[in-house]
Amino acid sequence: MRKFRIPRWAQMIGVAAIAATMVTACSSSGSTGSAATGTGNKVNSSWPTTLTIGEVGEENATTLGQTLAPLADLFKDKLGITLKVITGTSYSAMIEAQQAGKAQLILYGPFSYYLALENGLKIENVGIPITAPGTDGGYYSEGVVNPKLNPQITSIKGFAGKKTCFSDPASTSGYLVPSYGLEQAGISPTTGVTPVFAGTDSTAPLDVAKGSCQVGFTNNDSLPLIFSQNHVSQSDIKIVWKSAEIPGSPLAASDSLPASLRSTMATLLVQEANSPYFVAHGYCSSVSQCNTLTQGWGYAPAKDANYSSIGKICQLTKSPSCKL
Repeated sequence: MRKFRIPRWAQMIGVAAIAATMVTACSSSGSTGSAATGTGNKVNSSWPTTLTIGEVGEENATTLGQTLAPLADLFKDKLGITLKVITGTSYSAMIEAQQAGKAQLILYGPFSYYLALENGLKIENVGIPITAPGTDGGYYSEGVVNPKLNPQITSIKGFAGKKTCFSDPASTSGYLVPSYGLEQAGISPTTGVTPVFAGTDSTAPLDVAKGSCQVGFTNNDSLPLIFSQNHVSQSDIKIVWKSAEIPGSPLAASDSLPASLRSTMATLLVQEANSPYFVAHGYCSSVSQCNTLTQGWGYAPAKDANYSSIGKICQLTKSPSCKL
């Protein structure tokens, strides 16, 4: 496998900062090792007893562990596997973690998943988180402004020359798709605005609301969090641009895991890793409570073909973020 090399732009924002504190996502925890560990799995003797799952941290490993608690209970009961979690400051940190064997499951954004595959990382999409049954996980990038501070900005064309908050150079909705949107409006995403990398798709609009950036980009799943979790008034954010639909964020399993485990996980995620099942088996008290806890509803089947659109955007924008 080709060694993943951290690009210069990623080094500048602290790629290597993976959270040192790991917590179990369920109470029946084992050791604190980060790699797939353990022997004697009672469900299948060829499977590990511990797996580490990672995601770019909106908060920290403890918060992510709480969000994944029902899934961790399901994995423990059905697969005989204890889940542990790590978080990182960037998508590239998560790619590095999976490359190094420090995490076997990573929830990627579409762009970071495309980058991981393009750089030879041996991973398999095993499911796409969804917020409602019958959906495919698709979402949208959104350009936002604080209308109280910058009432004159009413469209993406008004972003020209402005201090602009993106999330992460490897973010689909927080950088790649917005770059395409800016170029379509005749604005260079590197020289036509003053770019600032805020870290996440929730931090970027929060900085816009506070006035740290004049404009910024987020997505329709992350934006509501600043209202509910950060107590930002909805009158402090106005959506002035919306992208075409982006394919859902995949949960990718390392090919180092047994093929039988990967296929079983894919089936389990689609059929049983959902709020009604969690409630029926005592993992949550109600569907609404479970939806709030997990910030979703369940999983849709993996569709790798969807991510070809990311490559097309890379070709059109010639974004330096596409070249690792």
